[in-house]
Amino acid sequence: MDDKLYKAAVDFVNRYESGSVSEHIINIIVSVMRTRDGIGPVGGSFVQCVVNNDLYGAMVRADGECLKHIKLIALSRNNCFLEV
Repeated sequence: MDDKLYKAAVDFVNRYESGSVSEHIINIIVSVMRTRDGIGPVGGSFVQCVVNNDLYGAMVRADGECLKHIKLIALSRNNCFLEV
């Protein structure tokens, strides 16, 4: 399952981002998918806020890299899924 989630996150980033992103951002997107879909383990407070559509909470909990890619991470909530 982890490999499939990781591949889905990388494919998503390649579709939505013109440049490359770090492994950290890929892992955050995987965590968003896991938390959103109840796969577990659930993400931390930043990911929980993204999944709950809590902009203020996400912004105050994000590290510098997540802030830089907040739009991409937020887009992953509704647009990054495992291919069936």
